[in-house]
Amino acid sequence: MDLTQRLLDLEAENAQLKAENAELRRRLAQLEHQLQQVHQRRKRTQAKRPPKAGTPADRRRQEHRQHPGSVRPEPPPDTPFVEHDVHPAQCPHCGSADLEATGAFDDHFVADIPEPRVEWHRYRRHVHRCRQCQRTCQGRGDLELPGAHIGPRTRLLTCYGRAHLGISLGKTQDLLHDYFGLTLSRAGLLGHLRWGGTLFAPVVEELLALLRASPVVQGDETGWRINGQPAWAWCFRDPRLAIFLIDHHRSRDVILRVVGATFAGTLVSDFYAAYNGLNCPKQRCLVHLLRELAKLREELPWQSVRAFIQPLIDLFQDALALGKGREQLSPSAFAQAHQALLDRFDDLMLNSHSNHPECLRIWRRLFKHCAELFTFLRDPRVPADNNGSERDIRSLAAARQDGGTHRAAWSAAAFGRLKSIIVTGMKNGVRFAQYGIEVVRAKLAGQPLPLPLPAAPDTG
Repeated sequence: MDLTQRLLDLEAENAQLKAENAELRRRLAQLEHQLQQVHQRRKRTQAKRPPKAGTPADRRRQEHRQHPGSVRPEPPPDTPFVEHDVHPAQCPHCGSADLEATGAFDDHFVADIPEPRVEWHRYRRHVHRCRQCQRTCQGRGDLELPGAHIGPRTRLLTCYGRAHLGISLGKTQDLLHDYFGLTLSRAGLLGHLRWGGTLFAPVVEELLALLRASPVVQGDETGWRINGQPAWAWCFRDPRLAIFLIDHHRSRDVILRVVGATFAGTLVSDFYAAYNGLNCPKQRCLVHLLRELAKLREELPWQSVRAFIQPLIDLFQDALALGKGREQLSPSAFAQAHQALLDRFDDLMLNSHSNHPECLRIWRRLFKHCAELFTFLRDPRVPADNNGSERDIRSLAAARQDGGTHRAAWSAAAFGRLKSIIVTGMKNGVRFAQYGIEVVRAKLAGQPLPLPLPAAPDTG
């Protein structure tokens, strides 16, 4: 009887302990949720709080501020100067005007631009008669555009302002009128964009062929409009090239039209489904993935975070660190670390116990793209993120916000070509103003158009 009663007491005590444990776990989850809310409110408050008096504005860590200051270099020895001899009119100490020169002086160098003004060109085309066929002919002057009353430098400035600076055609009108005294209509400026798009079309085709032969291409897209209808601005790039185009579609066909169906390089992109249709090696952007996981860490229950989200964040952060430290490891040590990361990933995917819908969504995505997450560890030329194309495409936001989008498909195509030329030139240290004049001269002379790439070294 005593033994039976003892068993009953133990069962009752066990049930009571289980109830207390469940209540403690519920209370712990509630406290952790409240703690997350406190951290979020503190972050928002700190973001809005002005810096304290005496606090340095540069909050970067000390090791990130070890670069030398930016100082304008002295002009080269053969620089032509606009000379100004400056003499004092009176002594600044006592006010006396009785001064004598000592022969000493200081040079103060100032870089400025000439006074903006319109430069008129008159091409007097003399008529000559051929002694052989007795027919008359005329020549063409340097940079003389046939049938045009506005020269190429003004046209290139219009293209640069719209495609790169992102200013509207109305502001370009103000710039040309207020600074140069040149009055043009908005329709005339729009014609300059058409001229620029036609001028650089063959160059963009050559750049597109070079991009298709690149070992690594990054791609990204952002929203746009053509005549009020939804469209997409695409950017495909590598370290020395950038190709922009605007299309009504956000589909696989656009990607195939740019890089080609036989593209043999590696495509770096986010997880957008249109990139799945290209049959080539891929690297999915881990920065996009980590950004989404960090957001889920703040929103999901702590059990799901501890079981799945945080281990994923740690895994991909370790993978990024391994990729950056590749040069510090021997090939065998790097291979072992690489395999250990893959084993961790497989173990996490096979033994995940979280049934939260968001965790299942992430799990399905990683399972589908598991072969496209660590390509950067197999090929050192491949970046782990898509930041390059995001930086290149970010400048389109200025044109979209200020200059607006396009009313016609031809202006969208011209904008994409001009943007491709300008950004490719910037990557290679080629100034658009000078390069554009070279293209105009080559076009008028019937010669092959140069590319906005560094000149090939002379091997002769």
